Amino acid sequence: MKKLAEKHGTENLIVVLGINQLSTIQIMTRTFKSGDPSYAGPLAGVSLGLDSYHILELKDHIPADVWEQEMGMYELEIEEEAQENILKIMKEARQY
Repeated sequence: MKKLAEKHGTENLIVVLGINQLSTIQIMTRTFKSGDPSYAGPLAGVSLGLDSYHILELKDHIPADVWEQEMGMYELEIEEEAQENILKIMKEARQY
């Protein structure tokens, strides 16, 4: 992402995540927005300012047949409460 941001700028880039571990989502969204909080990786001290979205948030922008083929089973595996928590974390991360 850092190379893409350097090459193309950040104004037209977003991060799309598909993971379900809440703590990992929080770390990743923070990293792409404000830089690596552990100061250990390539984004240590590098604030890309990129907004992150979970693939579940983009469902309405993906053709239904493609969604069903690629994401249908995945979506069913995520419990409703987990989906709500994921979406809450993603929305909060974009507010900062």
